[in-house]
Amino acid sequence: MKKIRTLFYMVAGVLSILGTTSCNDDESYDFPGDSMNRVYLKPYTGGNFVIVHTPVVSASSLELDIPVYVTQNHSEDIVATLGIDNSLVDAYNAANGTSYEALPEQALLIENKTITIPAGTYNSSESVHISINEEEVAGLRSENGYLIPVTLLNVQGGNATVSTNMNTSYLVAGVKVKSGLINNEASDQDTQGTLVSERTGWTAYVEESDEVIIKGEISSLFDGDSSSEWSASSEQLFHVVFDMQKTQNVTAVTAWYSFYGYYDYFSFTQGAKLEYSQNGTDWEDLGTVPYINGKNVVLYAPVPMRYIRTEIPVVASWGEKEASTTIGEFNVYVK
Repeated sequence: MKKIRTLFYMVAGVLSILGTTSCNDDESYDFPGDSMNRVYLKPYTGGNFVIVHTPVVSASSLELDIPVYVTQNHSEDIVATLGIDNSLVDAYNAANGTSYEALPEQALLIENKTITIPAGTYNSSESVHISINEEEVAGLRSENGYLIPVTLLNVQGGNATVSTNMNTSYLVAGVKVKSGLINNEASDQDTQGTLVSERTGWTAYVEESDEVIIKGEISSLFDGDSSSEWSASSEQLFHVVFDMQKTQNVTAVTAWYSFYGYYDYFSFTQGAKLEYSQNGTDWEDLGTVPYINGKNVVLYAPVPMRYIRTEIPVVASWGEKEASTTIGEFNVYVK
């Protein structure tokens, strides 16, 4: 009978540890038969991060906060210290059939390495903040990607000890090299920065004005009313240039019109080219417009520019082929 009771407690303890990865922070996990308070990390389940290299900028999405948890109630503060243990990379690759590289130590920024789990609580009052060092990101180009083992190094107080099986949270950062600056996988929800509120003096024009039929006033693009439309069409492709009057650090381009006030449509055709310039003469490639389910063309990182030029291609429309665009509002997000 004693052996059965002991086995029951062992199984209950294992199930309790596994269950903590999906419980709320304010739930308690007192483990029968365990004399120590186990400090642990929950596995990261948010998906892989990405390091992106474009012709003019390198950027990373790696930025997150990691809290620390304990299994039992405690009457004094517990202090935990975290760090990166790159010695675990080879073992991880062997166990998972991967070939990740260790991220160089100087490429990572870690804030709040030492954090506190206050007495009477089951999780830390603050989190460890992890991000990529922007000064190092341009050199992170491994085709295999990087593995970042965030590990509990030591704990103090509250009869605590580091968990033996949940002491590391593994982060993965993949690497992508892009020919343009447009994030083809981003949605409106991924847009960074703020929408420009002051557009006084902004204007736009069509470069091939003799071949293009224009309807509406150009000022309607910047009046705050997406139902007041400006449109242009032609049998040949043409270019529209937008002048923001001064250099902006642009993170996204947005252009749309409202269909009878009920639904907003993106103004630029999929596959249209976008370019940018500081002087309106020398142009650099932003990339081609992807399929947009929303209003914004999102860039990987802020890009300084004053002028934006879009090429309106010839596409099939209502049984005919023409180049056309309708714009109710044009604006940019900036940082």
